[in-house]
Amino acid sequence: MLGKEPKVSEIRERVVVVSGAAGGMGRAIVDMLIDEGSQLALADVNASGLAEIEEEARAHSAEVLAVPVDVTSEAQVSAFFGRVEDTYGRADVLINLPGVSRAVSVEQMALEDYERILDINLMGTFLCAKHFIPRVDPERGGQIINTASMAAKRANATASVYCAAKAAVAMLSQGLALQLKQRNIRVSTLSPGPTNTIGFWGDRPVPREKFMQPQDVAAAVRFILTLPPHVVVHDLAFESFEFFKQ
Repeated sequence: MLGKEPKVSEIRERVVVVSGAAGGMGRAIVDMLIDEGSQLALADVNASGLAEIEEEARAHSAEVLAVPVDVTSEAQVSAFFGRVEDTYGRADVLINLPGVSRAVSVEQMALEDYERILDINLMGTFLCAKHFIPRVDPERGGQIINTASMAAKRANATASVYCAAKAAVAMLSQGLALQLKQRNIRVSTLSPGPTNTIGFWGDRPVPREKFMQPQDVAAAVRFILTLPPHVVVHDLAFESFEFFKQ
């Protein structure tokens, strides 16, 4: 062996903020974080779904702060991170998950749908990052994981606005990575392929049996979080092998 094996980061010791915690990916990631013993700060616009997750977390003796938040409202995002700081004194990790799409051609898309897709995917990511950064202790360091998509790399004829929004999230992550490296904050982009998540696909005729499951995405997040502190993942792109083979 050449030298000593690097120490693996401890998820257990970190305060992890998850936006979009009540979605399919969010629930799987929160379950993983509960198992790892993280201190949790959870945000989602779905108050009832968030309450269910909070109850489950407390049943497993997890430390949890759960707050209904519209990530497109800076006032709500700012107030949420203020509560995170009041509760834990800091924030160590931010996992940005909110995402919404609509399968419709550009000429048929209402302006309201265009704005909603851009606001939730891009503005929500920006606002959560903006208010997370000041809560990170530079001595401890921090991590941001922003969720883009394989759709940011592979265009879809019926979801061009969603593809554009996720491509913007990926580029925002690259800029943040350069901006924050001197503050000891690592920034990663998570780019999953199609995933069988609650509510995202609606009644669209898609091959769900070939999609990844939310637990696969949670495993990818765990991989990023448990890498040694001297390693940064810039972009982790992955998808179901069955979907890839079709």
